[in-house]
Amino acid sequence: MTILVAIPVYWMNCKVGIDTARPWSVVDELLLWAVSREPASIAALAAGSSLPRQLVVASLARMMRFRLVEVAITREGDAVIGASAYGARVVSSGEGLPFFPKRHTRRVSFTVERATGQLFIRRDVQLMSPEKLESERRNGVDVRIVNVEGGPPASHDANFARLAELVARGWDEQIACIDGLTASLREDEFIGIRIVDGATRGLPEDAVEALRAVVAKAAALKDGERVLSVKYAGRANEADVPRMIQCAFDPSDLVVGGPAHRECLVALLGMADRRVILHSTFLDPVRFEDLFDEFRAACRRGVAIDILWGAAYDEEPETRHGGAAAAIMRRVQADPDTRGRVRVQMTSTGSHSKIILIDTDEGGWIAAVGSCNWLSSPFRSVELSVVLRDPAVVAELATALERAVGRRGLSDTVATELALIARSERARPKSEGAAQITIVLGEAHDGLMRAASGAARKQFIVGSHRLGATARPGAILPGEFAARAGVKTLVLYTRPSGPVKSRDARALTADAATHGVQLIETSVPVHGKFLAWDDDDVVVTSLNWASAAGAPDFPGAEIGVHVRSSGVAATLLARLGPIVPELGEHGSTSRPSS
Repeated sequence: MTILVAIPVYWMNCKVGIDTARPWSVVDELLLWAVSREPASIAALAAGSSLPRQLVVASLARMMRFRLVEVAITREGDAVIGASAYGARVVSSGEGLPFFPKRHTRRVSFTVERATGQLFIRRDVQLMSPEKLESERRNGVDVRIVNVEGGPPASHDANFARLAELVARGWDEQIACIDGLTASLREDEFIGIRIVDGATRGLPEDAVEALRAVVAKAAALKDGERVLSVKYAGRANEADVPRMIQCAFDPSDLVVGGPAHRECLVALLGMADRRVILHSTFLDPVRFEDLFDEFRAACRRGVAIDILWGAAYDEEPETRHGGAAAAIMRRVQADPDTRGRVRVQMTSTGSHSKIILIDTDEGGWIAAVGSCNWLSSPFRSVELSVVLRDPAVVAELATALERAVGRRGLSDTVATELALIARSERARPKSEGAAQITIVLGEAHDGLMRAASGAARKQFIVGSHRLGATARPGAILPGEFAARAGVKTLVLYTRPSGPVKSRDARALTADAATHGVQLIETSVPVHGKFLAWDDDDVVVTSLNWASAAGAPDFPGAEIGVHVRSSGVAATLLARLGPIVPELGEHGSTSRPSS
């Protein structure tokens, strides 16, 4: 008797680039550190380190090849080895030793079975289509289908992590790129496992016990039962829980005001060494033309630029901004300096976030995140953004954007690049400082708003561009909770939105006042979205606190940053006060940091 157990799988197939190079050892790093402190002879280094002379010579020869060390002759005529200027800079900076790999390509095909999430190389399993299973059934085989409730994550970052784990066959290999044109993901296949006279065939030897138990349970179904329903028994989807990172933060990296954002954008384009990734919710060809010279100057230096956009509230904005994307693409194609270097995504990511990532000539990345639609703003409204420099924080932001744009899976080349950026940034040394920075996604905004309303002791100030249907639960109710404790509470907005009309806004304002909340319509356009409480906590984001909420099924729709640093809230409010009269009139109970 033969039973065929069919377990659903994800099947991924693509061509990848692998970088291969011999890694540097602890011995190499210690010898470089030693000669950076004081040049020494090979004999002295061998004696001082208790290492074989041949090992010291081999290590120094390799470092000399990469210009990390150099030979000098003393007055006595002895040859000594010392660190070059480049080698000394590597040691003092804390950066890793230079990595110069050889690249080769490899075709990779793997499956992730959906009962426990285990990964198998394609050649180790028998894949069967629904048609093949039906054919087996017609031929008299007893086919048992496993129906899985839930399942392993199939997001871009989850699949990239699996792929990186699969292709890296040792410390000397790492994934460098994915050929998006060759990448495919299928979800309609099954692993076929046969039980012949009680013996299991087709199940890989390294299958986990949980998977073996599912197979046994399916094989033990009563006659006539053909479907086994089980709950996913593997690792759950990663929750988008904010991760706080302790690092350095300079209050000058708060970008406040419309003109300041134009200056910030121009400065970042000017700093980019080879790469710019820009996400602007909306696009405007006229505004892009105003910045065209800056984009062209970056391209002339060899910078490649990807422009992404996220308008997707309904079909009309997506169609309109899709037309704007096409117009911008025609513009860059018409100029010989930008042609081939500026790429504009033609479809919406669906994300409302506003983000820039640039690489620097020192090898690290810098990012900015906030409220400014970089390629549709006239830079006249009051905007707010935060420039991020710590590698670990930039890595978190790159991962957040990867999840937002990687809906096409491994075929999305920008999402793959963002995954590589995140990996490289996490490998860099973190900055030292007392600040705490958290990237905030989706529904985490709501939790943070509630936590802040309970933590505030002196002041609780919310800035939202729009006042909409979610104003009361989104901003006013948390404000009322803070106000009960005697906290000075302000909710600022620029204009009513959606079903909320001016008369509704007036009614909300009167009602909020009875609960200690000052709901204020600003006389100047404030597009910045922020939350500031007491002296040391600020959240800057793309989310309109008083007219929208984080989407539970798409965390990357709204992306912000929470900065906890001494005096940062006071500094922000002090800089906003002269720009937003209502904020200055109602005052702040904080003192800015010096």
